[in-house]
Amino acid sequence: MEATFFHKNLTKKETQKFLEYVKEKIPAIEILLTKFADDASILKANIEKFEKHDAFQVEFCLVLPTKSLVAKEASHQITKAVDLSKDRLISQIKKHMAILRKERSHKSIRNVELEKAAVFEVVE
Repeated sequence: MEATFFHKNLTKKETQKFLEYVKEKIPAIEILLTKFADDASILKANIEKFEKHDAFQVEFCLVLPTKSLVAKEASHQITKAVDLSKDRLISQIKKHMAILRKERSHKSIRNVELEKAAVFEVVE
């Protein structure tokens, strides 16, 4: 997986902290992407600091051959914002991989199928 980093309104120290912390978290994402070739997925990590609120907004955009996934979170700490975004992205990856496998055990897929079955019963 290739990774690109963008930052806005950060000091050099904050930028360095962001880059190091995201690089620590990338292996957790790569483990889930073994189905795709290494050069087939691109992770775009963006961070923006809001001076007025003293907060950081982190956005992960993962471009896969089958779909693009986006996870965005804001927090007053860089590490917390990165962790929240990573967790949200991982849950999206798991759901997408379950859909690709046509697996019915994922919670969100199971709920959709139950709704379809209920609609079908009402129509008959």
